[in-house]
Amino acid sequence: MKKVAIILWVWALSASIALAQESGTGGTVEPASGSTVEKGSGEEKQKEAKFGAVPYIFSGPDTGFGLGASGLFRDLLNKEGRDFTFSASYTTNQYLGFSINWSEPKLFSENGWANLYVNYNNKPNRRFYGIGNDSDKDAVSSFGETDYKIEPRYDYWFLTGERRLGVKISYKFASFDPKDGSFDWSEAMEDLEDKSLRPISVMHPRIYESEEFENGGITTGPGILLVYDDRKDKFPIGGGRDECVFPIGGGRQELFFGYYDEALGSDFNYKEYRVNLTYNIPLGWDWTILALRAQAQIKEGDVPFWDMSSFGSDSTIRGYHDGRYRGNHSTLFNAELRQAFDVEFSPVPWGALKQFVLRAPMVVLFYDYGRVFMDEDKILEETDGYHYTYGVGFRFIISPSVLVRFDWGISEEEMDSYITASWPF
Repeated sequence: MKKVAIILWVWALSASIALAQESGTGGTVEPASGSTVEKGSGEEKQKEAKFGAVPYIFSGPDTGFGLGASGLFRDLLNKEGRDFTFSASYTTNQYLGFSINWSEPKLFSENGWANLYVNYNNKPNRRFYGIGNDSDKDAVSSFGETDYKIEPRYDYWFLTGERRLGVKISYKFASFDPKDGSFDWSEAMEDLEDKSLRPISVMHPRIYESEEFENGGITTGPGILLVYDDRKDKFPIGGGRDECVFPIGGGRQELFFGYYDEALGSDFNYKEYRVNLTYNIPLGWDWTILALRAQAQIKEGDVPFWDMSSFGSDSTIRGYHDGRYRGNHSTLFNAELRQAFDVEFSPVPWGALKQFVLRAPMVVLFYDYGRVFMDEDKILEETDGYHYTYGVGFRFIISPSVLVRFDWGISEEEMDSYITASWPF
């Protein structure tokens, strides 16, 4: 009942947004991403290049500057909706990452999609501050990790078109191998301004000496995600894909349940519950959007420290380091005011590069707000102790479907900048 109450609480906070939005549009619903767009309801579907491969740069307070390469095959072997993507990256902080993603449409059913995601990361130095909502920033230390993840998934859409209702059933296999920070104590003391060089074995010996840190572990188990999506996309790409390039109305609501158990090969026994609600409210026209998100997450059982709910990243609370706060449970709220401009141009108007068109540049103001909990009873009881950040951003879309994002987040501890692709929510 506690979990149901928490989910309903978050849902209630957001319900008024949906009602206000529907009443403001006269109850009409515009097509979501992947649907057929009628004349007058938005822009026509954009034709996606069959293949594209580009180098890219990115940046974050934990990764440092990074260089990568990414490739995208659309409609592979002339089957609409069959996509394959891959990426590889390396950063100045020696983060190394690889990932591939395969989507297969119309498998077993016209409304069925199969997906396979594989990911590998090696991060020699990550920050660890401790566990709990009051973890001390001066207790920062360093640990390393090597992890990989394999996750097959099957999606089935009961409703398609303007309103999409579906279920996504997945099976996660994830391995995590933690290590002590690669800097020794003497090196850390020589650079007192960077306390994050201190190894976790010195600053948090209880975590370092725990069985989960010594042995690492594997997490395996199924997950089920229920999705309702009625977002309107300014630049829909079609093909029935579950993508939204530039949401200008509607929202997406998700309920997730994950189950990980030794009987399924997992080294840890725990359950995960998550509700994630997003809404996009046009303010007078399609180019000014108020985007909102509310999220609650509960993880109960034997949760390893690396898989706890955590804050501090380009997609949660911008302005804190990754993993700044860790706990079993969390609540999160985000708001963005997005002002876009009806402009597009090709920065290199000749040769093969002229197909890359920059469109819809936008300026963003954002506010992030959240906290973690160790006891789920406290989620509804404690209203203080929340951490907040605010900032500005700049975005643009590389036609037809890649969003490039620059964000600057300010917290009470620091100011962080991010260069990445994809929306924060």
